[in-house]
Amino acid sequence: MYSLFRKEITSFFGSLTGYLIAVVFLLANGLFLWVFPGNYNILENGYASLNSYFSLAPWIFLFLIPALTMRLFAEEKRLGTLEILVTRPLSLFQLVWSKYLAGVVLVIICLLPTLIYFYSVYALGNPVGNWDSGAAWGSFIGLFLLAALYVSIGLLASVLTDNQIFAFVVSLFLSFFFYTGFDFIASTNLPLSLSEFLLNIGINEHYLSVSRGVVDSRDLIYFISVTFFMLVLTSMFLQQKQKSFKAQLKKILALFVALIGLFIISQNIFFRIDLTTEKRYSLSPVSKELLNDLEAPVMVDFFLAGDLPAGFRNLQKAVEEKIQDINAYSDYRVYYQLTNPYDFSAEDRNDLFDQLVNMGLQPTDVRRTTDEGTSTSLIFPGAVITYKDISIGVNLLKNNISLAAETNWNNSIETLEYEIMRALQMLMGKQKDEVVFLSGQDELSEAETYSIRLALAENYSVKDRTAEEILQLDTLPKALIIADPQIAFKEKDKFYIDQYLMRGGNIMWLVDPVQVSLDSLSMGESTIAFPKDLNLNDQLFRYGIRINTDLIQDADCIQIPVNSSVGGNSAGYISASWYYSPLLYPSDSHVIGRDLTQLKSEFVSSIDTVGNDPAVQKSILLHSSDYSRVEVTPMEVSLQIIDTPVSNSYFNQKQVPVGALLEGTFSSVFKNRMIDEFNTLGIEPLSKSSPARMIVLADGSIIANKVSNRNGQIQTLPVGYDDYSQTTFGNKEFLVNAVNYLCDDTGIMSLRSRVFKIRLLDKVQINEDKLFWQLLNTLFPLVLIAILGLIFNFLRIKKYRD
Repeated sequence: MYSLFRKEITSFFGSLTGYLIAVVFLLANGLFLWVFPGNYNILENGYASLNSYFSLAPWIFLFLIPALTMRLFAEEKRLGTLEILVTRPLSLFQLVWSKYLAGVVLVIICLLPTLIYFYSVYALGNPVGNWDSGAAWGSFIGLFLLAALYVSIGLLASVLTDNQIFAFVVSLFLSFFFYTGFDFIASTNLPLSLSEFLLNIGINEHYLSVSRGVVDSRDLIYFISVTFFMLVLTSMFLQQKQKSFKAQLKKILALFVALIGLFIISQNIFFRIDLTTEKRYSLSPVSKELLNDLEAPVMVDFFLAGDLPAGFRNLQKAVEEKIQDINAYSDYRVYYQLTNPYDFSAEDRNDLFDQLVNMGLQPTDVRRTTDEGTSTSLIFPGAVITYKDISIGVNLLKNNISLAAETNWNNSIETLEYEIMRALQMLMGKQKDEVVFLSGQDELSEAETYSIRLALAENYSVKDRTAEEILQLDTLPKALIIADPQIAFKEKDKFYIDQYLMRGGNIMWLVDPVQVSLDSLSMGESTIAFPKDLNLNDQLFRYGIRINTDLIQDADCIQIPVNSSVGGNSAGYISASWYYSPLLYPSDSHVIGRDLTQLKSEFVSSIDTVGNDPAVQKSILLHSSDYSRVEVTPMEVSLQIIDTPVSNSYFNQKQVPVGALLEGTFSSVFKNRMIDEFNTLGIEPLSKSSPARMIVLADGSIIANKVSNRNGQIQTLPVGYDDYSQTTFGNKEFLVNAVNYLCDDTGIMSLRSRVFKIRLLDKVQINEDKLFWQLLNTLFPLVLIAILGLIFNFLRIKKYRD
């Protein structure tokens, strides 16, 4: 057996054909990965990853491995030496095994020079070594398993004929069919169970998983068992003259049935090891639990296709990978369909765009510079998820204007699991939880909160109720929103709000502690800001928070138009900083504000957390910039503030808190108090709350949208929209996240806390030494193969001379 194995290795190094095959394989990899522009080019993609290599290798293997294996048995048949081998004191399976091992070793010899790619990505990382080595080596395991399976297919093709060219063609066809043919058949109109079965017996389904650095027992069993099946088939074809066709067929059918049984068992009993550093391909327990509730398959239509920049391609790949992770645990399959809108006619494409916009998907422009000039196309980096004939649009691109493009791409990938699971939760929701806007204290009207109500209505039943009405309901609302009240709270209303909290209710306070007359400011150059008594100080203080009666000025603020012309001349407007409208920063350390852009505000105040109750955990959610100033009221608010230059001496405070989250068990404000006079409902007062959550924001304008009356029709703008800059800030996303967190009993909001490290290549080093790295990765593997060949032939000549 060893002699036969050694003979095949010697034949490879002793013939020009062997070297030619290795050179073509290595040259093709080097050119596509390091020289030719395109989706596979590692330097152009800019990420410290070898994903391009592991995506390209299966297609190059389709030609390499058939070329290596076509002669293993076909040559023996042509020369008439196969009969001699069969009569040797070896079993037919040992004969096949020796040939198979030789083929695998030859593939490994061709793969070893590509390890230079690993070094190159490591050295080009920014900083050096900034790459996921666990994922890379795990992917290399997947590549080896794929090669091993391809070799077994090539061996089977070689035993069928004595013509090497015919063996090459058969091997290429069978390998291609096993890799992608079953996927193509499954994509036709077949029953879902049959379609899923066909996908599972194809190579692509299993290679896509293991090539990312995920070791799944189902994939291992697939590659090992199918490889074994091919080798057994090869040995059966060798002994076809000794045994009848009927007997051979029975053995093949029995083996096939055994394999199917093994696959079924492996689907129910399996383990999965994620070798990536951040475990990016592992689903959280929350997601697994949600997938257990699926009652039907899911379809995901993704509209990001065509010739796209590297960032969009990475997002597309991340979506595909996340769906693979979901399918690893889901009893019902999540089907994925990639659609390029520009494959449609202009009319159909416009209709599709209208449908996507109506479903809430946000388009973005992509500009490309070509030889003909700059081209612009409209794309939708989102998906439509369909479950039981109900569809929902999901925006997947996080576009924080204050962050670099690479950071936004990474943030988008980090939140994929959350976005998909949140959509599935909405689609599977049998009854919407109720979210209540408090009324009775001259809060913002329905029109003034229309934008956020519309956003919340996708997930919740939104109502308006007084504090007393809330406690009369059979089921308490999931969350209570107190949106910018203008008149003082009565003790009765405070009591009912307190008892709502004691019963596990969740509250979001948006309170302005300072009164500023905008009408007076618009008619003149100044007005007076003075404290506004809402009779809430004692209540909020008891819960652990204090809203200060001050105003924050911030250098990072909204721009307003100011008339700079001299009296008598036509108006000429310039931009000026309105320091009383700070752009607030969400805290990146909490899931509510993570990866969100700034929030628009106006006349915002500071807050302090008070008390040291260990039962209440406090987190800052919103703060000002590093260049802030706080002034205590009463004070004059003047338009002349725009003339104040930005300086460290004036804006001398950093990150002033304006919003906080409190969660835990709260003590009642009305503990040990006489309550008979305002407990008109006669409810039993509780002195300690069930676990509850509370968010306090010291600005009511954060939730307000602008309202206008045009020709008798009420029109509203999105919350967070700024007329002058025509920019929509992150108010809606922050508020929706806040309400979701308050109402989240499943823990799905925790998925937003996932962090993936950005791993980029050093662009400066690439620009300076691009030719060096191209030559290194293209020529070094060829030189290495040449050196191995020279050493082999030198030793061989020396042996026969001696």
